[in-house]
Amino acid sequence: MNDRGGGLIGSIAGLLVLLALLLFAVQSLFALFARSAVTDAAYEGARQVAGARVEHDDFTSVVLARQQAERTVRTHLGQFGEQVSLDWAGSSTDTIALTVHAQPPGFLWDALRGAGPELISRTVRVRVERPR
Repeated sequence: MNDRGGGLIGSIAGLLVLLALLLFAVQSLFALFARSAVTDAAYEGARQVAGARVEHDDFTSVVLARQQAERTVRTHLGQFGEQVSLDWAGSSTDTIALTVHAQPPGFLWDALRGAGPELISRTVRVRVERPR
């Protein structure tokens, strides 16, 4: 029996398994980074609206602050910021709540990614700063 080339087949199989695990790890890191970036951007936007520089008794001032905060959130997220949806519905007179929904980015083809990572949905609540 001739065993020539037997080690090559095992090595190729091991390399394919290693590459598959590496792709899974990198895809997971992309998703974790996206979640962290979305949470940070949402906090920054909510903090900006809740700040003492915004006149919270004036509805127009709050709307303008929200528009500026949405631009800030999208700027923080770069190209990924174009794909997120922002919701201020949980806000009240004492707290500012910003919910961000986003599909995490990926670099794999849809056929390889399968269902992909779960939708990112982060809600950040910040108390309104009022001068004494």
